[in-house]
Amino acid sequence: MLAFAAVAGIAMAPLPQAQADALSDIGTRGTIRIAVPQDFPPFGSVGADMTPQGYDIDIANLIGEKLGAKVEIVPVTSANRIPYLQTNKVDLVISSLGKNPDREKVIDFSEAYAPFYNGVFAPADVAVAKAEDLAGKTVGVTRGAIEDLELTKV
Repeated sequence: MLAFAAVAGIAMAPLPQAQADALSDIGTRGTIRIAVPQDFPPFGSVGADMTPQGYDIDIANLIGEKLGAKVEIVPVTSANRIPYLQTNKVDLVISSLGKNPDREKVIDFSEAYAPFYNGVFAPADVAVAKAEDLAGKTVGVTRGAIEDLELTKV
C-alpha cells in the first residue's frame, strides 16, 4: 500500500485485498483519483490560472504517469482527507499527514518524502517547554491536522 508517513505523504486503505481492488479499479477506469489539500503552498495550492499546483501535484502526476493512468486531483481539507479515502471518494491522499496510532488503524502510511518542523511560536514571555505547558492556552492549528489531534489531548 502506498502511504507517505509522518508528515508529508500518501495514504491508502489498509487491507491487501483493498489495495489489489483499488489498483484494478484504477486500471479499469484509466484514472487515479488523488486527494491533495490546496491550501498548503508550496506543496498544494491553486495557481493564478485556477489550476492545482505544487510539489504534491507533481508527485500525483508522477504516480499517474508510472501507473499509466490519467490523474484526477481532488481538493480536500485536513479534516476530510481521511474520510474521502475511507469512503472511496479517492484512491490515495498526498498530504502533510502526520502519522499516529489512531490513523494507522484506518490507513496505511509509506515513508515520508518531505521533512516538516512542528513547533510552537509565542511571545518571548510565554514559557513553553512541553505540550502540557499549552494547557489552558489558546492555540491556533489547522482543524483535523495532527497538531489539532495531539493538542486536543492536552
